[in-house]
Amino acid sequence: GGTLNLELHCDIAPQACDNFIRLCKSGYYNGVKFHRVIRNFMMQGGDPEGTGRGGKSAFEGGAPFRDEFDSRLTHTGAGVLSMANSGRDTNRSQFFITFKSCEHLNNKHTIFGRVVGGGAALDALNETETDRKERPIEPIKIIKTQVFVNPFETILDDEAAQKKEEEDKLKEAQLLRGSMDVMKNHPKRSSTGIGIQGRCMQM
Repeated sequence: GGTLNLELHCDIAPQACDNFIRLCKSGYYNGVKFHRVIRNFMMQGGDPEGTGRGGKSAFEGGAPFRDEFDSRLTHTGAGVLSMANSGRDTNRSQFFITFKSCEHLNNKHTIFGRVVGGGAALDALNETETDRKERPIEPIKIIKTQVFVNPFETILDDEAAQKKEEEDKLKEAQLLRGSMDVMKNHPKRSSTGIGIQGRCMQM
């Protein structure tokens, strides 16, 4: 056993990261197996059915979402976190983590993070004994996922705070206009604009 700490590329692959964070926060991955492990290549998980054919996204109806490819991110080295799929724009909940470089997967699978802590645990997982179908002899499960920072919540909080500030300023401006208009409640106040009906005011 061990702990893997992941860093997500929310600025480059926002949809994949948002999906992953939502699933982690909801407990979707808790108890889910890594159903496929290939030594010196990668380990794949994220399917609650454990078959490699299941899984839903965190979005409406569990629908798949589009690929997010970027030349700044490549499947280079161990610890690359990437979406598993069954073709173009079929991303849901399944993902894989590399044990070594596999750059032939570039522009085929969306990279959205990397392992930044737990290298020894990752090395140990690479040595997992499997059967002929690449399934671990001893099940490897995700015990629990924990999100330390959710930048998408921060963005929403900032937007909400900005909206409230704008609303407060608008209310303040409306109150100020009301207090300066001495004729606001006068019975002879014109309903179509500022002024006095009937005759001119002499000072």
